[in-house]
Amino acid sequence: MITEKAALQQLEKWWPKVLRAGLEQEDYFPRSLSRIGKPKPKEWIENFEQVRSAQEQWLKRSQPYKSKGWSLSWEERDYRSIGRNRFIQSIDVATLEDYLYLLKREQVYAQVMADAAMVSEVIPGLQDWCIASPLDVESHHTQWNELLKVVRYFMEEHRPGQYYIRELPLDIPTKFIETHKRLLISLLDEVLPGSRINDQFRGVRHFEQRYGLKYRQPMVRLRLMDVSLADQYFSGVQDLALPLDALAQLKLTVRRVIILENKTNYTNLMNLLTLPQAKETIGIFGSGFGVGALSEVAWLSEVELFYWGDIDAHGLQILSRLRAHHPHVRPFLMDEETLNTFSAFSRHDAPKSPVGHLPGLTETEQAFFDYLKEYQLRLEQEHIPLDYVKQIFEALF
Repeated sequence: MITEKAALQQLEKWWPKVLRAGLEQEDYFPRSLSRIGKPKPKEWIENFEQVRSAQEQWLKRSQPYKSKGWSLSWEERDYRSIGRNRFIQSIDVATLEDYLYLLKREQVYAQVMADAAMVSEVIPGLQDWCIASPLDVESHHTQWNELLKVVRYFMEEHRPGQYYIRELPLDIPTKFIETHKRLLISLLDEVLPGSRINDQFRGVRHFEQRYGLKYRQPMVRLRLMDVSLADQYFSGVQDLALPLDALAQLKLTVRRVIILENKTNYTNLMNLLTLPQAKETIGIFGSGFGVGALSEVAWLSEVELFYWGDIDAHGLQILSRLRAHHPHVRPFLMDEETLNTFSAFSRHDAPKSPVGHLPGLTETEQAFFDYLKEYQLRLEQEHIPLDYVKQIFEALF
C-alpha cells in the first residue's frame, strides 16, 4: 500500500489546480488519490498481517483520529480463512482545509489569494493572468509592488525610444526589470495592446526591442571608399564603427554600398579594408550583427546595393534574407564563374542545408543554390585573390 510520503507527493501535483480553483472560486474537493497500491484480493489473504498493519498506520493518520487530514473509504469482504474484514478502498482528501493541513500550506494559500486579489484590483486586466499563472503569483510574493509599478508605467506613461532599461523613472532597484524580464514579458503581453508590442522580437534577450526601450546597439564597421566623403563628414577618417541606429540616421552623399557578411576574423575583415577606392561608395562589414539588422537602415533602399559572402548554400540564404528588406541587392563574386575560376580552393565540407526554395533568389541563383547544397560546396571569400577582386570591382564600379 502507498506510503504517506508518496501520497503527499500526489498532493503536491494538485497544488497548481488547487490554487486555480481557489482563484476561480470553484470547489476542487473532495478528491481521491489516484494510486494507492491497493492489494489484490489474493494478497489480502496471503499477506493479511502486512496489509492489516499498513491499514492500521493509515487509520492512525486519518480522521476521526485526526481533526483534519486524510479520509478513508472502506469496503468489507468475507473470506473463509480470515473471516469478515474491511479493507481500504480509497484514500481521500475531503476538503480544502484538509488538503492545506496535510501540506502545511494554509499561510501560503492565503498569501496567494491575497496577492492575486491585490494584483487584480490594481490592474484588472491581470485577473485572468493570475488564474492561469498561480505559481508565478506565489513565487513573486515579495516583488508584486515593484512588478505592478513597472506594468503600470508601460501601460500609462511609456514612450518608445525614450529610456534605457536602467533609467526608467521608477522607484525600483536599478536591475529589477532585468532580473524579472521573463515574468514581465508574460504580464506586459497580457495587458498591452498589440500596437505597443513589437512582435518581431521575442524572448528575454529582446525585451527592450519588444517594448520600445532604447538598447545597446550592435556596432557596425564601415569603410568609406571615397576619400572625399571621409574628408567631408569624418575629418578624413575612412575606417570607423557606428551603432546600428546611428548608421540608420546617416545622411551621406552615397550612391553605392557593398556589404560583406562573414565570420569575425582578420582575413575576412581585410577583404573590406583592401577594397579599391570608389566614388560615393562605402563598405559595411556585417559580421557580428547579421544582415537582418540592416532592415532598419532605410536609406539602403535608395542606393546601389551589393552583397559579398562565401560561395556556399548559407551565403545564398543570407542573400535571400537580405532581399526580403532590400530586394534590389545584387551578389558580388558569388556566382558559378567565380567558383569555377578558383575551384582549386573549393571544398565539399559545407554544412548540410535543410532549406529548399529561397523566395529571394532569381531562377539562376536558385539553381546555383541547389547545386551548392547537393555537393556541399564552399568557396570562402579569403581564397579569392585580391588582384582578381580589384579587377572585378573596378570593372563593375
